[in-house]
Amino acid sequence: MRSPPVLLVVFNRPDVAQRLLDAVRAARPARLFIAGDGPRADHPEDARRCAETRRVFEAVDWPCDVRTLYRDTNLGLSPAVISAITWFFDEVESGIILEDDCLPEPSFFQFAAELLDRYADDRQVMHISGLNMRPRERFDPHSYFFASIGHIWGWATWRRAWRLVDPSMSGWPALRRSFGAETPTVHRVLGRKFASAHARRKFTWARLWYYTLVRHGSLSVVPAVNKESNVGFGPDATHTTSDVHPLRFEDAGALTFPLSHPTERTPNGRYDQYLARYHAGSYARRAEDLSWAAIDAMQRMFARRADEGGMG
Repeated sequence: MRSPPVLLVVFNRPDVAQRLLDAVRAARPARLFIAGDGPRADHPEDARRCAETRRVFEAVDWPCDVRTLYRDTNLGLSPAVISAITWFFDEVESGIILEDDCLPEPSFFQFAAELLDRYADDRQVMHISGLNMRPRERFDPHSYFFASIGHIWGWATWRRAWRLVDPSMSGWPALRRSFGAETPTVHRVLGRKFASAHARRKFTWARLWYYTLVRHGSLSVVPAVNKESNVGFGPDATHTTSDVHPLRFEDAGALTFPLSHPTERTPNGRYDQYLARYHAGSYARRAEDLSWAAIDAMQRMFARRADEGGMG
């Protein structure tokens, strides 16, 4: 097995970090990048826990170029992840990104390596997922298929794709009207999230990345079997504090090689429907996203009226 460069994004959970290192050790990447956000000032245990987490990676015991980006102060989840991925792609052309709670099945590294090479110069393909959110369903007879967006629990991409990220989402005002009723359902649902993120009501690094994927009309690879398990559920998690989550799978299946490559280069419609349902979320979250979409629409209307008034 060969592995592309790997970025590990960690924080203050040494037990979870140890499980991640054990999984990565099986792939023995030649280049390993580790980024850790700093302790929070109002959490007295953070300094000790962050230090313990970082010590885990002193046990890298295979020939490997190890680079670290350890923050002294806390940036917060989204700024820390965005800056870590940017740092990673300042050094490498392509690679795998794993947050500390994402446990990859061993064949994911070979899967990502082969597809990072295969689609290196294909600008439409921008994301390789490790997660398949419907692992017991068959969407394609091949080893993987394409979807409108990918998942960020264990994924891979290229420098060329990450450099398209616009951290301020400055292009959203010009694009917002293209997310109306005539667009695919998954894009309409995501458009509400983008409106909320642009208003900084609920800005996350994942929403920023999804926005980048949709904005550039990209394709995302989804494996035929799930390659990732999330082991970070619990009270010390940032988002996944509950044990109940629609993407929580205990099983991660192995792929067979050589890979069978799909001939269709369009998003799988049935999988996109599942993506739309997942991103729509609970009724409470839908109501929140709809409210921000309505505010966004009103801002668009006022801006258009102001422009018309100025031309008069």
